[in-house]
Amino acid sequence: MGALTSSTFRAVGFLGGRLMLSRFERTAHRGIVSNRKTLTTILEANKGTEFGIARHFDELALDPTGRAFRQAVPLSRYEDYAEAIQRMERGENGILTADDLLFFAVSSGTTGRPKLVPTTKKHHGFTFKYMGTVVQGVISRHLHSSSTTDRGIDLMTFSGEPKFASGGTPIGGATAEAVRRMARIVPHLWNSPIEVYTLDHQPSAWYLHALYGLHNRRNQFVEAVFAPHLLEWFRSIEDRWDELLHDVEHGTLTSNLEIEESLREHVIADNPPNPARAEQLRAATHDGFDRFIPRIWPQMTHVMTITSGSFAMYVPALRTYVGDLPIYSPSYGATESFIGVGLWPDRPHRYVMATDPSYFEFIPVDLIHEDQPSTVDMEGVEIGEQYELVITNHAGLYRYRLGDVVTVVDRLGETPVIEFVHRVGTQFDLVGEKTSEDHLAAAVGHLSERLDLEINDYTTAEDVEASPARYVIYLESEHPPSIEQMAETFDEELQKANPVTSGFRANELLGRPRLAVVAPGTFRRLRGTIAESGLPPATSQLKTPRRVTDPAQRTLLEDCVISASS
Repeated sequence: MGALTSSTFRAVGFLGGRLMLSRFERTAHRGIVSNRKTLTTILEANKGTEFGIARHFDELALDPTGRAFRQAVPLSRYEDYAEAIQRMERGENGILTADDLLFFAVSSGTTGRPKLVPTTKKHHGFTFKYMGTVVQGVISRHLHSSSTTDRGIDLMTFSGEPKFASGGTPIGGATAEAVRRMARIVPHLWNSPIEVYTLDHQPSAWYLHALYGLHNRRNQFVEAVFAPHLLEWFRSIEDRWDELLHDVEHGTLTSNLEIEESLREHVIADNPPNPARAEQLRAATHDGFDRFIPRIWPQMTHVMTITSGSFAMYVPALRTYVGDLPIYSPSYGATESFIGVGLWPDRPHRYVMATDPSYFEFIPVDLIHEDQPSTVDMEGVEIGEQYELVITNHAGLYRYRLGDVVTVVDRLGETPVIEFVHRVGTQFDLVGEKTSEDHLAAAVGHLSERLDLEINDYTTAEDVEASPARYVIYLESEHPPSIEQMAETFDEELQKANPVTSGFRANELLGRPRLAVVAPGTFRRLRGTIAESGLPPATSQLKTPRRVTDPAQRTLLEDCVISASS
């Protein structure tokens, strides 16, 4: 596709994005009514399904406030749909949703085994709507340089042969399926050809993304789903810099890749010798790789990746590569529903909720341990309070407890502005202390700051065999200081993050956390074991679990420990 065609395509996309962003903001000012209309639409559409008939959706749809629905339909979890989903896997229709299934999405959550989430065309379309239009409007308004509309680098993958349920419905990760369906427009958006995104061997795919990206000096952005993936890619470029420079300069392709010969020939044909560009790159890293991304891509306007929740700890390490480039965290969502858009790149943890992907309810955080707690909808939330999210989506999940705890930090018009806090399943409560993922992430971040320690990744586990019981924190870090100093500092920071632990520590009911430094590459291996179990999401969607409960994963971590506190 010609450069002019691609440039025009992206310019039109930015214009459409600005229009959709304005529409999104207008809708937010009447968000309560808009979200309740979403519920009515869902109930009307699915009143003829088995579930809809049993729950009298035709009658519930007549109440525009949603109260009748909340009283008649119990809150649910994934296990409540297991039998129905098994029937849907076999090809039965009209059970939970009236729409045909597009595919079963594989949950990329960090707790438990992967789940198959029914996904319809309408449900899946919200990802395109918001990521493809509203997010582009935010970029156009706040980040885009009007002097150019060049392409960028994207690190998503959808490798492996497609899987199918017994009834013939495809199975795959939601993000990967989105990329698979946009194959036609990939050349307009990103440097690498579609074949690179299908590679099973991630290091080879990342090398090729780097090679294609380095040939294009005018790249405007680089994006990955999650912050640790983006950081690992930057590090892989640094590690393989000499190979990349040689290939750029001579039009060759290193032999150290696991790819088919046909793709090798394709890549070489796409990237002829470019000595001038190689010299630019060599000069850009003459003094090292500190903040080197803006030097090799001087027209880059931003990087885009999710940095909310525990991913915030990766921002300092990303800054060592990207310098002052904006790091935009574009959206908040789950396999079960798109949830919100980041409208303010300078406030990366805040998301304005969307009103049409699902009908949203909120369980006050004090009630989340109840089986059927009371809920409020968008009208009833209070700024400053925490809630577990509940969704009713367009694909057959009704009053589904998502397990995400959020804080309502503001409103845009009537619509809540939220920040992710933690997953319910990742909370420690050994002696009543209720230490959340957010507490642990804050303690890890402050440990890194106080000891000038670069932490590649981390996870946690519980040690109930110790007396008293304690947490175990596994850290991957190069050149760590004294392990006992690290343990003492972390203990101090965790007590600051969650002051409740101080009393339990003073009364010797909760032990000092055990810090264990693991060998480089441990967390890559950990994610590999997750990818090999069950039906994993795409590699680009895999998250490091922040709490490890699986015995095999725990054994892997312990086998990789190189030093640990007492």
